[in-house]
Amino acid sequence: MKLLIRLPLYFMFILMIQSCGSVDLRSDYLISNPNQADTKGRGLLEASMEKMGYNKFSKTDVYEVTAQFNWKKGWLVMPMNAFPGNNKNDLQFRFATNTFDGQLEYLEGRKKGVIQGLQSWQGYKSHSKKDELKKHEHDRYIWGLATYHYILESPFRILDATIIRYAGEKEFENKQYDLVYATWGSEEPNSKYDRWLIYINKETGFIDLTEVTINDFFITMPKGLQHGTVRFDRKETSIGAHLPSKISIQLLSPKKEEGYVYYFTLSNYKFDGFNKDILYPIEGLPLYGNSKPTLPE
Repeated sequence: MKLLIRLPLYFMFILMIQSCGSVDLRSDYLISNPNQADTKGRGLLEASMEKMGYNKFSKTDVYEVTAQFNWKKGWLVMPMNAFPGNNKNDLQFRFATNTFDGQLEYLEGRKKGVIQGLQSWQGYKSHSKKDELKKHEHDRYIWGLATYHYILESPFRILDATIIRYAGEKEFENKQYDLVYATWGSEEPNSKYDRWLIYINKETGFIDLTEVTINDFFITMPKGLQHGTVRFDRKETSIGAHLPSKISIQLLSPKKEEGYVYYFTLSNYKFDGFNKDILYPIEGLPLYGNSKPTLPE
C-alpha cells in the first residue's frame, strides 16, 4: 500500500519539476497551418454530433443519470476528488441541459441522501429527507458539477468555441482519427481559456477521446497536471443518442485503457422525467444558462 501511495506522489513531483509552461495541444499539422478557416473542423464536429445523436440530446430540457466513480489505488490520497465519498458508491446526477445548473445526490455510503447543487454558479447543500438548504462556496463541488456536466454535453456545447480548427489525422490503438482543435481567445496556449483536442473516429464518426487542458482546477496544480485525456465508451439511449456509459480520466496524453487515474460509469439515463424547478431552489438568482458571470478584471 505504501508503494501505491508513493508512485502518484513521485509522479506528481517529477511533473512539478519538469512543467513550467502552459501545455500546447496543437498538433504539428495545426502549427504548420495556423489561422486556417474553421470550416473543415466545424463540419467534422457537426457531423459527429449528428452521428452520435447529440442533436436529439440538445433538445431535452432536463435529464438524470446514475454514476459510480472508481479510483485507482493510491490516487485517492491525492486531493483531486471533486466529490469526496464517491468511490464505488452510486451517485445521481440531475442536470438542466445546456446550462451549468445541476446537482448530485449520494445514493450510497456515509453521505447517503446528501445533495450538492450548483445554481447560477452558487453552490448549495441539502438533504433528500430534510427541507433545509445551505449555500456554500466549496470550490470542489462547484468545479466538479460544472465540469462533468460540460463533458457529458461537450459534443454540442464545444461548437460555441470561438476557435475551431482542423488539426490533421492520427492513429491510436489501430484506429484512424481526424483531429479537431477547439479553444477561445487565441490558438496559442493561454492561461485564461481551456483547450480541447478532439479525436473523431473515421469509421464511426464518434468522439472516442479528447485531450483537454484545465486552467481552473479547484486546487492549484502544476502546469503538467493541467493536461489530461478523457476516454469515452458509449451506448445508445432511449432518445437515440449514443451517450457515455464509461468515462476514463488519464493524466497527460492518451494511454491504454488501464492507464486511468479514475473512471466513472454512467447508467439509466432518463430524459425530461422530473420537474426542472428542483434544480432552482434558491430564489432571486440571475440565470446564466451556458455562460459564466462576468468577473471584474
